[in-house]
Amino acid sequence: MKKYFVSLALFSLFFNFLLFLPARTVGAQTIGIKISPVRYEELVEPGVRINRTLSVENQSDTPKKLYAYLRDFRAEGEGGQPKLIAPGTEQGYFLASWIDISGEGIEFAPYEAHEIHFQINVPADAGPGGYYGAILFGTKPPRLKFEGEEKGAGMAVSQQTGSLILLQVKGKVKEEARIREFVTDKGLYSTPFDIEFLTRIENLGNVHVKPIGTISINNMFNKEIGSIRVNDGGANVLPNSIRRFSENWQGDSGFGRYVASIGLSYGTSANLGGQGKQTLYTETIFWIVPWRIIIPIVLTLIILLSLTILFLKLYKNRAVRQAMERAGYGRVRMVKKYQGPSPIIYISVILLVILIVVFMIMSLIYFFLFA
Repeated sequence: MKKYFVSLALFSLFFNFLLFLPARTVGAQTIGIKISPVRYEELVEPGVRINRTLSVENQSDTPKKLYAYLRDFRAEGEGGQPKLIAPGTEQGYFLASWIDISGEGIEFAPYEAHEIHFQINVPADAGPGGYYGAILFGTKPPRLKFEGEEKGAGMAVSQQTGSLILLQVKGKVKEEARIREFVTDKGLYSTPFDIEFLTRIENLGNVHVKPIGTISINNMFNKEIGSIRVNDGGANVLPNSIRRFSENWQGDSGFGRYVASIGLSYGTSANLGGQGKQTLYTETIFWIVPWRIIIPIVLTLIILLSLTILFLKLYKNRAVRQAMERAGYGRVRMVKKYQGPSPIIYISVILLVILIVVFMIMSLIYFFLFA
């Protein structure tokens, strides 16, 4: 039993990288075993029999004897990890018991490949929705017979890899998804920036969905300045689960308030038994403030303004003294010194001038460099 759970844990880690790969013929390779394709995804009628093949290759320089195993799986966590399940141990939309494949060991010479045939028998009474299973190949034989409800359930710790199978049985399925969250990793950025957009999609239906779309970024003048593709690889969100997607937008310059909007589409066409294409949309706001540019500018303005005020004060005192001397009051020593405006008005005027100047300079920088 301990080895059984260790085996499931090891294989779950491997399939973390396989579940949401694009549905195309690519090689999944671990410990010298390569399987192609790593995922089958099909739309089927109830009661049909599907004959398919897997290409299995020994990519090591030592001979291997490989055995087939069957598993069901469901989503676990928001990172796309599948939870491997022994057939017949949980209730749900699973298909491992539908698969017929030889449980006999197959000898592989170094770098030899074989085409492995298998059949999926979809029950005539299978309800509409998504069904999920996996075919694994390992270097140790199953402990249980490869027949019955729990065929392939006993699995020893071994070198193993496999292919996922995702079927959608036609009919009146429930396709419903929503955006649970769309945010940036921070609200305020400096330059250069690296912004991570986090999107959490929840599947409320009974069939897997494949949300694909774009994130558009608009500046404070509502001008689109960037766009990012979301889920171009065709990742799936399994029923009753939440899937997290992460996309990055990088740049060297920017300034002001930005609005990022995400638009996604998903669903099966109505003529194929689905509910047609559906869309998801939401927005989020973030700011870019180039502190490395603004702080030196503000400090320079403060110094220049202080020097200007000091110069004007010295000039005023000198002018007053010269005027008094010309009027014949040069010998008068007890002359009340001009105090100027009240301190509150004085400080307010200075701050207002600073803000106006800073705004004008930053506006010029934005229009010349970023707009």
